[in-house]
Amino acid sequence: MSLARNAEFGVFRGFFMNECLFHDTPDNRRENLIFEIVEQAYRGKNKILIFASNQERAVALDRMLWIMRQESFIPHRIFEHGEIIDEADVEAPVGIVTTEENPIGARVLVADGHCSLDFACGFDTTHEFVDHTSPDRTEACRGRFRDYRERQVPVQHRKGN
Repeated sequence: MSLARNAEFGVFRGFFMNECLFHDTPDNRRENLIFEIVEQAYRGKNKILIFASNQERAVALDRMLWIMRQESFIPHRIFEHGEIIDEADVEAPVGIVTTEENPIGARVLVADGHCSLDFACGFDTTHEFVDHTSPDRTEACRGRFRDYRERQVPVQHRKGN
C-alpha cells in the first residue's frame, strides 16, 4: 500500500499512527494521569517516550516517576540532546527528552509539551493533554486536535480521566 492510500489511517513519513488520545483532565491531575499512562504502557511491554517542554519539566517528570508509587517502580531516564548513547541506554523502557529525538525507539509518545506534529506522528500512539492554564493554551490544544484530524490521524478526546 502506498502512503497516499494509507493516509486515511494516519500514516505519515512511512509510519502507521494508530491513534492520538487527547486527555482533557484537570491540570492538578495531569501528573497522576501521565504516571498511569506510562505504567500501563510499561506493563504492556511497550517502550515509552515522554516529551517535556523544557529541562525543568523533564526533571519534575523524572522525580514523579521515582516517587509516585513505591510498589510500582518504572525504569526510566532523561536523555540529553547530543548525548552519546550506549547499548544499555537504548534498552531503557522509558525515556524523557526535551528535543525531538527518540533514542530508545519508543512507539508510544506522551507529549507533556507540544512537539511538532511530524515528530508526534512517528509513533503508534500519542498522548496529548489539553492545557487549561489560559484561554490561549486551551485554543492551541484545540488547534493541535484539528491538525491531527487534517492529517487523518484517528483522534480520541477523553474528558475527565
